[in-house]
Amino acid sequence: MRKLVSILLISLTLASQIQGPLSNPIMNELEQTHLGKAFLKLLSLKSKAQQFDFSKLYAALDDLQNSIKQRLADEQQEYQQNEVQYFTDKEFFSGQITQFQNEIASLEIDVTDFTESRDLLQIALNGKVDELKEVQSLADGLQARITKEEGIFKDQQNQYTSAVQALDQALQLIGQLRDGSFIQNRSVSFLEEGLKQLQHQRIMYGPLITAFTQIMAPSFNDSEASAKVQKLIQNLRDTIVKNKTDLENAYQQIRAIDDHNLSQYNQRITNLSTIVIPTIQAEIQTRDAQIQTKQNLLRDAQTNFKNASDNLDNTNNRWVERTNEHNKLMDQLLTQQSLFPKIVNQLEGAGVRRR
Repeated sequence: MRKLVSILLISLTLASQIQGPLSNPIMNELEQTHLGKAFLKLLSLKSKAQQFDFSKLYAALDDLQNSIKQRLADEQQEYQQNEVQYFTDKEFFSGQITQFQNEIASLEIDVTDFTESRDLLQIALNGKVDELKEVQSLADGLQARITKEEGIFKDQQNQYTSAVQALDQALQLIGQLRDGSFIQNRSVSFLEEGLKQLQHQRIMYGPLITAFTQIMAPSFNDSEASAKVQKLIQNLRDTIVKNKTDLENAYQQIRAIDDHNLSQYNQRITNLSTIVIPTIQAEIQTRDAQIQTKQNLLRDAQTNFKNASDNLDNTNNRWVERTNEHNKLMDQLLTQQSLFPKIVNQLEGAGVRRR
């Protein structure tokens, strides 16, 4: 449009300055170009300006000028509408950014808190697992000692029982000797195995064997000596029975304490393995699920924040582009609008006037 108007103005100016007819060479040269043809047409219009009605030309120029005015108004109205929409979108995306920023901050705090809580639970779990191992070791050690001491006790108990049985047999033999029913040539060797159980009673064991050897001699016939031996054996039997009883009582007391301690250990083991540790493990699983949920929400919030930021950036960039396009178009339209008075002046100067 601008180029067309410029050509028209140039042609009108040149045509208005020529007073006489053009030579044929000049006419031929002008007909070879668009500008030349426009010039010849306008030159022809000048010569016939008084013969034609140019109202349609001015009407066309008026329509064109009104069209440009309308485009200016439409563009300004559309730009204002775009501006309203821009600020609406900007406010919306800015609000989203603020919202997602707050969500991210809150979720990051939640993830940190749950992670710290989970770490504390893990420390507690490790402590309880170590405690379970320690208590189990104590229980195993105590059980091993109980088993060992029970074996020693049973051995000692059997020794005392065997010794009492041997002494009972000795008392029976002495009784047979005193009532004359004892066989004189019988050996004492059958008592030796039983009496060996009395070796820990060394003070009484030696004299007892000596006394039995004398009694078993064929020439022995001393009722007073046999009575002493019988009393010695009875005293020894009473002592062994008492020692056996003391041993059993002491063992039962120690065993009762050990059984109580073992029961306490087993209760702690049961409590740790079936209640405490599973409870902490369940809480850790709950924390892990909570952390995973919060991390998923955090990733979503971060993605939404990025999308909102990108949308705001794109909105701002589009508005800058739209403003540049608007300013450029307005400049073009205003420039075109400013040409119409010049065109009219040139037309009227060339004799092309309104009627």
